[in-house]
Formats: sequence, structure tokens, C-alpha cells
Amino acid sequence: MSACVWALGKALAYAIATAVVALLLATLLSGADAERFATTAYVATIVAALVLAIKWFLRAASPNAPERAPGPIFPVIFTFAAGVAAFLLLGAALVSQPGNEVLAAAACLGLIAIAALVRGGAVVALNAKLARGDRLFAATRYAAAAAAAALAASALFSSQGAAGFAKLAYVAAVVATLALAASLIAPTRAGAFIERTYLAGSELLKDPAGSWVFARTAEYAVATAVAGLILSGLLPPPYAERFAATAYLATLFAALGIGMSWRLRAFAAEHGTWHGRTLNEYLQFAAFVGALLAIGSALQFSFAAEAAAICACLYLISSSIVKRAA
Repeated sequence: MSACVWALGKALAYAIATAVVALLLATLLSGADAERFATTAYVATIVAALVLAIKWFLRAASPNAPERAPGPIFPVIFTFAAGVAAFLLLGAALVSQPGNEVLAAAACLGLIAIAALVRGGAVVALNAKLARGDRLFAATRYAAAAAAAALAASALFSSQGAAGFAKLAYVAAVVATLALAASLIAPTRAGAFIERTYLAGSELLKDPAGSWVFARTAEYAVATAVAGLILSGLLPPPYAERFAATAYLATLFAALGIGMSWRLRAFAAEHGTWHGRTLNEYLQFAAFVGALLAIGSALQFSFAAEAAAICACLYLISSSIVKRAA
């Protein structure tokens, strides 16, 4: 009960501050912006009245919460100001569409309920129940919970927002299905083979060759992304879109290479630098980057071709690691 009272007290402070600041902005601005902030203040006032009513019913049943030792004042003020600003921006964006006032008030009450659950430890207890057991079963529970939450959210929002939550629920359901299938395959011979292969791959990545290959992958990917962005700014629209999409895919591989190199941290410093490289190596590097740009731009706007190119790049990375480690 004390967690509910605490959440209601915080919500009342945020609602009053949001209403006051929104009214000030509505008087300073004009046109549609003033109307949005005035509506935000109206919704914040309604939420404050509802919070006061709920808090009045809980006042007799709420035990006195223990006082906490006061901490630094600046983090508290900064957090409160940032929260009020976030509520102002979200409220102005949400009430821009007619008829969303009730949805905004319901969202505020939902946030109060979530804060009370977090304060009371219900979220920690739920997380402990979802995380118990094997990793695959835990992943299945988490994905199923995410799918259920996304479906519930899609029922509350409009058609545009509901479509996004429905897609999220679909992805979570797919992840839950894959995790459940993996947990069923794990006790079989195929599961044992997959586990041995995974352990062998993990041991292979610990070799210095793995981090060296990922470092070179990051070099090639960054160079391809930069060259693709430059070409997308110089060429006409039909070709610019192709090179921009190629740069986007190269950025993903650059993130992969940099992340894995940082994760492994086992390669020598000279493997990630250009010191001491010959002119022939520079020319080979430029030729390979040019080939990646040409292939990437030629395979754009085809999902099957892009997927095949990504799989081919991943195969080249893995085969290079195996060849260099051997």
C-alpha cells in the first residue's frame, strides 16, 4: 500500500507541474501550439484530480513510509525537470489528434500503476519467475510475455499505433516459437551437435585470428560506408539510393566488427593499424572496397539478393577466421 501512496504522490507532483508549465507555454505561444499545450494542461489537471481522489481513499489504509536520508539536491531537481519536460512533449504530441485526451489520461494512470508495481517489488518478483530454469525456457517466457503486452497495447491505441504493436507481438511470438523449438531439439542428437558446434566456435573466436579478422572487417566496412555516403551525395537519385542503402548495410557490419573486436580484445595493436603497409596492400584494400560498393549497389531493392549478400559476407568472415586460425 505504501508503494501506491508513493506513486500517487509523485504523480500528483508531476501532474501539477506539467499543468502549470503547459498553461504558461499556452499563454506565450499562439496558434496550434498554444492549443496543444492548453489541452495538455487540461489533461494534467484531470489526472491530478483523479490522483487526489484515489489518494483520499487510500489515506486511512496507508502506513507511514519510512523517511529516507536526503541526498544531493541537484539530481532530484534535474530528474523532476526532465520528467516534466518529457510529459509536456509527449502530451502535446499525443493530444494533437482529436479524441486522444482519454487515451493520454489512461496512459498516465498506467504509468502510475507501473511505478507502484516497481516500487512494491512486483516487477522484480515477476522477473525472477520468468528467468528461472534453463535459458531457452526463460527466453520463451520473456518472448511470450512481450507478445502478450504488445497485443494488449495494440488494443488501446489507434490504427497506426496498433499496427506497430501488432508487428512487435508477431516478432515476439516468432522468437518464442524458435526458443521453444530449440528447447525441444536440445536433448536430441541434433541438439548435441549444435551445442558442440557452438562451443567449438566459441573456442575458435578466442584465438587471436578471430579478433584480427573482425578488426579488418571493421576497416573494410567503415571504408565502404564512407565511400557509399560520398557517392550517394554526388550521384543522381536512382544511384544515390542504392549507394546509401549499401552504406547502411556496411554500417551494420562495421558495428559487428568493432563490437566483436572490442569484445575479444586479444589481437595485437599493429593488426588494427595501417602502419607499415605497402602500396600494394593499399591498392588491394581500395579494390576490395570498390567491389563491395559495386556488388552492394547492384543487389539493392531485392530482399532475397540482400539476404544472400549478407550471408555471403558472414561466410567470408567465418571462413577467414577458420583459415587463419588453422
